[in-house]
Amino acid sequence: MSNFGDDSDSEVDRIMTDRPPSSYGSMHSDDHEDEEDDEFEEPPLKLPATRVRLHRSDSPETAITERTNTNQSSVYIDGLVLRPQPVMHTAESHSRHSFNREPSIVEPSELQSDIRTEAAMDVELNDRDAEINESDMQEQQNEGAAMEQAEATKEDDDFDEIVVHFEEAKDPPPPPPEGVGLQFQHTHYSLTLRHVLKQMVGCLSQLHPGEIAYFKRSLSNHCRFRKNYSRIADLNDPLDLADKMIEVCELGEALHLTVRAIPNIGKGNLSEYLRKTCRRAVLQHDLKIAHERRYYSLYEGRCRPGQQRYISDVYVEPVTVIRGSREPINLENEVQRIPYTIQETQIRAADIFRPLPHEQKPIRTVMMTGIPACGLTVAVNKVIIDWIEKKNNQDFQFVFPLPAKELHLGKDENQSFLEMLGNFFAEADDIKFIEKPDCLSLFIIDALELCKHNLDFKNNEVISSARVKAPLDALLTSLIKGTLLPNARVWITSHVTAAHRIPQQLIDRYVELRGFTDEKKEEYFTKRTPDPELGRKVYNHMKRSKALEIICHLPLFSWMVAFIFERGFRDPEYGKHPPGITAFYSQFIVVQMNRSFEKYRGCSVEAQKWRDEDKMFIEMMGKMSYKMIQEGRDWFTVEDLTSVNLTYEDLANRDELTTEVKRRNEDIHTWIFKFVHITVQEYMAAMYAYVAFRKHGKNVIEPSKMSWFQGSNKDRPVIELYRPAIDRALVSPNGHLDMFLRFLVGLVTPGTEDNLRGYLLNHYHPKAKGTEEVVKYINKKMRDNIHADRRRNLELCLVELEEGKEGR
Repeated sequence: MSNFGDDSDSEVDRIMTDRPPSSYGSMHSDDHEDEEDDEFEEPPLKLPATRVRLHRSDSPETAITERTNTNQSSVYIDGLVLRPQPVMHTAESHSRHSFNREPSIVEPSELQSDIRTEAAMDVELNDRDAEINESDMQEQQNEGAAMEQAEATKEDDDFDEIVVHFEEAKDPPPPPPEGVGLQFQHTHYSLTLRHVLKQMVGCLSQLHPGEIAYFKRSLSNHCRFRKNYSRIADLNDPLDLADKMIEVCELGEALHLTVRAIPNIGKGNLSEYLRKTCRRAVLQHDLKIAHERRYYSLYEGRCRPGQQRYISDVYVEPVTVIRGSREPINLENEVQRIPYTIQETQIRAADIFRPLPHEQKPIRTVMMTGIPACGLTVAVNKVIIDWIEKKNNQDFQFVFPLPAKELHLGKDENQSFLEMLGNFFAEADDIKFIEKPDCLSLFIIDALELCKHNLDFKNNEVISSARVKAPLDALLTSLIKGTLLPNARVWITSHVTAAHRIPQQLIDRYVELRGFTDEKKEEYFTKRTPDPELGRKVYNHMKRSKALEIICHLPLFSWMVAFIFERGFRDPEYGKHPPGITAFYSQFIVVQMNRSFEKYRGCSVEAQKWRDEDKMFIEMMGKMSYKMIQEGRDWFTVEDLTSVNLTYEDLANRDELTTEVKRRNEDIHTWIFKFVHITVQEYMAAMYAYVAFRKHGKNVIEPSKMSWFQGSNKDRPVIELYRPAIDRALVSPNGHLDMFLRFLVGLVTPGTEDNLRGYLLNHYHPKAKGTEEVVKYINKKMRDNIHADRRRNLELCLVELEEGKEGR
């Protein structure tokens, strides 16, 4: 396919080999002697006549924001508009005309004028009409028709892009550093600066000086040129103009502006030719703009309008490992220290497609799993933002996120994979070249647990072409299998409970998100606040509680601690006492339940309301947790759920508190589950005992001592509950009731009990009576001869009481 200029001896090639563009050093040269010494002298550009007439627009365009304006019309509608005349330019003329840097056709005085009056333009154009005879015009029209016919014939063969032949790089790409993704190959030629600059200059060189002037004026409406129009006002050479555009607004945006602006000066065929020769660069730019609007902000916790943060300002990468034999739950708590002896291979999230040194087979499909609140979706968003900002994974030409929650929102009837992409990404409408072997794309299926499709890998039709229509479920299974787009890469994220939906033989690598290490915690607390000193105060205060320091390996819990402590330190008196932990766990349960509602019900007001079955679910899970603590185990099965009148479906629809840790076979009764952390289980057990006493008047710790009439008395002194609880915790040989007792004591104070009102307690429930007796009893037991660890736990119980007095 012909191109604008010759690939071997054009001036762009010479300059690209001698010195970089002005983005890295100016391409504009004031020394005309160097141009005369070129080995090949370029012929002057012969311009066809174009009859133009000036008009005023009735509806000026409104510029929005810098990012939004990039996808709006870039034409200067506020000023002059050109009415195009039917003048054709041929592909042969594109290749015949070189990038002439000397504007010998136009007088210097004309080059200094950006806008001419209508009368002046008419005189000038009439003179130029006389210079070109009628036979030349007829020849150009015939050549233009031949070019359009040739392009129409070659469109299917070229997969909707005009292929420009080039010499591939022979040397292998250099090995990339860790954390920037795997460099599979050299950058595709159509995405390089050399190619895009050459095509831009080739199109701009077909415009005569009057059209160049109006092209520059159209750029003045763009946000990047509105205040800096003087940087391009005096540039009339196409090479200098294109180079300056790339310097000001980067490669993709400069190409986008050129494609959008040229049709408005009557050169729609040039714009279409430029778009097809740079099809991948145009699509990549449009995708990056769309992704940036969707993924640049981060909602910590739940989505609350106006409280989003820029993801790079708060994101700290959790530890990612290639899955081994260790279970995903962190078994450490303040009482039990369980050292891990299993060595695992750590890997950066950006490198999950990089084969290890001993692996020869390329990694095509990756499954990333993790427990709830570990940050799976946030990790995906950060990788997308880093790809947009050219920080990693630049070997992927395109990245297509396919949130599993939204896949069922597409068309129900059969459709091709190209049509499906067009439905989700308007920028990617009918991109046939995605099937080419040299088109390396990444598809991200995020949150597989929310996918409502069956994903029937056994019975679905096998699809091998992106243009064949089929049900969406068959398209997804074929994409994961590799029969559809075998050269693409697929990244799937899922909670552990849903990872089994993809057959293991189809996954090349399993990776897990582990959460924050101690160093990552400190980095997070100091990074997320504009005041580093405040961040250090928050981190040091958090470390005063060993329980908080451990549970903060979950990024969501770290956010809660930082959110509360940062506001607490507005009070100069804050931070004198060690932090309590009960209030954090109360809010953690509420936040996680609300996130489950968002995932499985929606974000409407009605969907977010707590129903009676939700409150019953929390109480029954607490009842099961209390039974597990009594038996000394931290796992449960479906039979345990059945014993408290719950089903697996109840658990699966509220899966933010638990995770699956073992699945021997497809028999549901063999599956084993755990809470996301042992302390969550201990809090749930304490909450159940407290709510049963305060709401139902039942003492689950000593049920035998309750008389028949006490069941209806919900306002008895709480010392009746706490006396046996303290006694049992003190006689525990291994301290397995220490954390349970601390949570139970912390719930009685007004500041922490208020977290349950409206959820598990009534809004106007009477306040607890007899808390002073609880304090006296704890002090009495501390004077007795008890184990040092039990004494320390009683001291921490007093801290919980002190922290909850005023709701700090």
